[in-house]
Amino acid sequence: MKAILRAACLAGALWGSLWAQAPGTPEQLSAWPYFKEIEARPGLVDFALDREVLDKARTDQSDLRLYDSTGREIPYALRVRREIDTHSLFTSREFNRAVEGGASLVSCDLGEQPQEHNEVVISTAGDNFRRLASVEGSSDGAQWSTLASEAILFRFTADGRTAERQSVSYPVSRYRYVRVRVERDPQVDRAAPEITSLGVRRSIRVRGQTVSFAGVPDSREAEPVDGRPASIWRIDLGGRVPIQGLVLNIGEPTFSRPFQLEIVDDPSAPVALASGDLTRREETVTAPVEIDFGEQFARRLKLTVTDDRNPPLSLSGVSALSAMRQVIFQLAPGASGSVRLYYGNPNGIAPNYDAAARIPAETSGVSVRLPLGPERANPIYHPEAKPLSERAPWLVYIVLIGACAVLAAILVNLAKAARSATA
Repeated sequence: MKAILRAACLAGALWGSLWAQAPGTPEQLSAWPYFKEIEARPGLVDFALDREVLDKARTDQSDLRLYDSTGREIPYALRVRREIDTHSLFTSREFNRAVEGGASLVSCDLGEQPQEHNEVVISTAGDNFRRLASVEGSSDGAQWSTLASEAILFRFTADGRTAERQSVSYPVSRYRYVRVRVERDPQVDRAAPEITSLGVRRSIRVRGQTVSFAGVPDSREAEPVDGRPASIWRIDLGGRVPIQGLVLNIGEPTFSRPFQLEIVDDPSAPVALASGDLTRREETVTAPVEIDFGEQFARRLKLTVTDDRNPPLSLSGVSALSAMRQVIFQLAPGASGSVRLYYGNPNGIAPNYDAAARIPAETSGVSVRLPLGPERANPIYHPEAKPLSERAPWLVYIVLIGACAVLAAILVNLAKAARSATA
């Protein structure tokens, strides 16, 4: 019986070795197949990921690694430069609620060390109104300076939908005290409106930055769609890259035709990107035609335009638009030389550097933009070894057969032991 149990333990250990994952180990650069070099300089610098990096890196770019010429890893921040609005609401204490004629007033205290603020959010009671608001700031609560005047607050409701504006913007300020005044709407308010809440915040609009990737359209294909004459262009983007728009250079001055745009990386399973009408009017005869859609990764596209009885359009060029992927890092004073960007490791995980939180959200005019060098193969790259179960799949069947034999032997021994006990 002991021999059987030992055999069972051995089979279990062998089975586990087939499927067990290797324990976590420090990253080795031999797992990264590609790199590019950047000639860096001290201070805050950045670069934009190009088509080659985006094509071979993970779709979330979590496998990017930076190393200096001494082999030291460099922390970085990765920013996707879409246009976004950020709001930071500050803690404040309300005081001095008052009514003056047809206006309501509320003041708030942001504390002894107020942060920069540039917007107030004023909630007032009622519906279907249009009220004027003003904002003042003060350092001591006695002398007040106007920050914004005659700003419009409104709320209108119809058919179950509401349109409203309850924020007022002003130049960035560090005033400790903020006071707002909201006038009544003479059309709907019989008395001063009630200010239900007041918030002070810092609002930042991060400007979006786009990059374009030239596509190569194949020759036009004439093929009917739903029985209607149509033109088809297949477009190669030169790599699998994130795209959020397509710019078409079309020779005809005016037109309006149905279109459909698809991702055909897998021709047997196309993915719809956009559809509608391609239109150019007389007032925009020199402007390219742009198609917008939600961001997707794609390598090859298929553009179908329904011509009906019209001559086919002449498509002379295509560019794909993408939100720029920006890598920002900082070199210490005195440091310079070549920095290597490694990428292409499918198992690379996001490094989540602490230093990324210290890099400002907006770096325009602060950081220096650097160009990426050509793609180079990593000379020490070694593909990750496949699991034993993939390298020797026949061994799985041997282990299963052995495990079944061991289990059968255990059951036979148990049956014999049971008969002996009852004899």
